[in-house]
Amino acid sequence: MITDIRARKLVIISDLHLGNPFSKAKRATLDFLRWAAREGYDVVINGDGFEIAQVSFSKIARDVPEVFHALKAATRHVHVYYVVGNHDIVFENFLNDWGGFKVAPFLNVWSGDKRVRIEHGHLYDPFFVKNPDLYEFATWLGGFALKLHPSLYNLWIKFEKLKSRFFAPRRKGILGEHPNFSAAAEELLDRGFDAVVFGHTHHVGRVEYDNGQLYMNSGSWMLGNAYIEIADGRIELKRFQAQLAS
Repeated sequence: MITDIRARKLVIISDLHLGNPFSKAKRATLDFLRWAAREGYDVVINGDGFEIAQVSFSKIARDVPEVFHALKAATRHVHVYYVVGNHDIVFENFLNDWGGFKVAPFLNVWSGDKRVRIEHGHLYDPFFVKNPDLYEFATWLGGFALKLHPSLYNLWIKFEKLKSRFFAPRRKGILGEHPNFSAAAEELLDRGFDAVVFGHTHHVGRVEYDNGQLYMNSGSWMLGNAYIEIADGRIELKRFQAQLAS
């Protein structure tokens, strides 16, 4: 299993949730993969690229084959890595058997003189870790709610940001996230990483510490089109614009 890699140019996206009735990420994902391959960027899908917990089988049947073919096509030009998340963990053996791209629980990336840790981040979610069965039930229930009123998810994201703004401890972190995520990132940074990248929370953000170290989250393509670019040790949070990339 490959967990340590070196890359000159690499891009990270996460939480596409293809197959979820709320996800409209397929077209943008296809454009992004073609653009990355054309520009010579290795690609990391940092977990929950595919949806099992809230799946619509008709939608996953439409979304997944075309994306898999785009991933396979990209591997003819660049390296593609898939970091497994909590919504697609049952896909792990299938992803390995599919071939072409590399599946890992996390990645340690060297780029230029920088060392970056990439994880999905679900292992730092206190709800997921302490109450896995309840988490799965809540996820299923949330999927049912999305089918009825997709706009409820946007309200939930806004609620998390509001809760974080007023009730979270006063420490550096990404708005909307539980403080566990920034605490975990800081522990990893203390181990010698220059930057840590998570997904899972669906909250896009960037935290810079006084010593120049970074904690970043690429968010979810169910809500936007953020990605993280690593190029010769430079690490940036960007937005993908398909119309300009074609």
